Amino acid sequence: MRATVLLPLLCMLAACSAPPPPDPEQRPEPKAATPSPITATANVYKDAAHTAADTAQTQAAEQAKQADAATQ
Repeated sequence: MRATVLLPLLCMLAACSAPPPPDPEQRPEPKAATPSPITATANVYKDAAHTAADTAQTQAAEQAKQADAATQ
């Protein structure tokens, strides 16, 4: 009686088991995700903000040099 219960149970477990993974040689190469237009636009704004901050910092340093030179 145990064999009549265990045999179908084992067959069912074997059928439900996960298939073996594919060979690494046959797997397709992963592709880089294309950035969304929102991400591209955000990157443009971020780059512009960095450029503006760098420009403002450079101008402030030049004005400080000019102010120091004028007071001496």
